[in-house]
Amino acid sequence: MQTRVTVESIARAPVPTVVPSAHVSDVAKILVKQNVGAVVVARDYEPLGIITERDIIERVVFANKDLREVVAQEIMTAPLLTIDSIRTIEEALEIMHKTHVRRLVVVKGEKLVGLVTERRLLIARDSLVRHK
Repeated sequence: MQTRVTVESIARAPVPTVVPSAHVSDVAKILVKQNVGAVVVARDYEPLGIITERDIIERVVFANKDLREVVAQEIMTAPLLTIDSIRTIEEALEIMHKTHVRRLVVVKGEKLVGLVTERRLLIARDSLVRHK
């Protein structure tokens, strides 16, 4: 089943972002305050990398590093996997399956416009199936 629903239409926006020099302690505060599992590291709306809860646990907590000393660009995952805003739910899910990721940054050109998770995509797809 091919739908023409774009990833931009279901993406989380605005995307929680931090600058590359942000301390991981501030990243963690954003994750908790906004109830999200990831933040995008960006400079002037250009996405550079992503930090997930798991990144903080593995690269800071388990590595016995100080949350107040480590900065975002030290632990972010880069290069970032992005998807163009006009692509479909199915295309996004296919990219996630092939690359073994659960989040894609949605872009228009070089500009960050949203973030989609595998869960959000599956819920949207299932909702479309039920309403047909």
